[in-house]
Amino acid sequence: MGIGTVMWWWWVPIVIIVVVLALIAGFLIFRRRRSSSSGLPVAHVDRLTGLKAYRSAMREYRFLTAAAVVVVMIIASVTAVTAARPATVDAQQNEDYKRDILLCLDVSGSMVNVDAEIVRIYKQIVQGLSGERIGMRIWDASGYLAFPMTSDYDYIMEQLDKYEDAFEGRGDFDYRAGTSSIAGASLVGDGLAGCATDFANLNEDNDRPRSIILATDNFVNGNQVYSLEQAGQLAIDNEVRVYAINPAHFPTDEPSIQLQEVVEATGGEYFPLDFGGTVRTIIDEINALEAGYIQTPPEVQVIDNPANRPMWIAVLMLGLLGLAWRARL
Repeated sequence: MGIGTVMWWWWVPIVIIVVVLALIAGFLIFRRRRSSSSGLPVAHVDRLTGLKAYRSAMREYRFLTAAAVVVVMIIASVTAVTAARPATVDAQQNEDYKRDILLCLDVSGSMVNVDAEIVRIYKQIVQGLSGERIGMRIWDASGYLAFPMTSDYDYIMEQLDKYEDAFEGRGDFDYRAGTSSIAGASLVGDGLAGCATDFANLNEDNDRPRSIILATDNFVNGNQVYSLEQAGQLAIDNEVRVYAINPAHFPTDEPSIQLQEVVEATGGEYFPLDFGGTVRTIIDEINALEAGYIQTPPEVQVIDNPANRPMWIAVLMLGLLGLAWRARL
């Protein structure tokens, strides 16, 4: 809840002092004019002032004058408070659970028939998140950062749409450019190592949990700089959890067993893909990932809160004009 305060408190005494001085000055000027004004002597004035109508008129005049002074003081007080900028100061402690998530996609020949489906899964995952920073790297023999970490979800979806169209053969965007600059294909260890080092501030204390959503069949063809196990250890060293989606899962095949062991060693999970209920399971599991608790510095908001004081100033001014008009009659 906000705390009420005034931003320019010194306006209150300033306005009140100015109005009081103005009233005193006006009273002195009025008295001086009355004492210095030349008039004609009139006999038997006491008969006039003794009339009931005269006394009633004088009482009404004095009442109107006193009422006008009171209204002026009230207007001055309300104006002073309004000019002092009454405000509400609200300090909001932003606390949230946020993650850095990197989509890590194998675009080798053995994945070409499923990459569009994988991107659609990525899009469903993104739609189920809020506030997390998300980036994507694609790779084959070599790789590149498709888009950097960002929480601009419109931009993320635009990029994923672009890659989905490319994998479906629509448009002229060549996603292969930059993925075959060296010999080999589907170098999973190097691809995962590149993804594990794409996170910002790796050498600093990590208050944002880092996760990789790796999509690969682990069919390696060529010499790697990093083995899959070495890349998994690099992820562990950088406090990155790896969650793997394998569209070519076979429980007894060495590539599937190796991939599952490596990602589970990072604290992540392994998912086979069967294009059915697994998609929903993947989304639920990713959404259930442990996220880091971040307590950001308080955000102080100062909100002007004049309430209905301007309206009261207008109403009182109309009342003052009414008193002045009545006093002249």
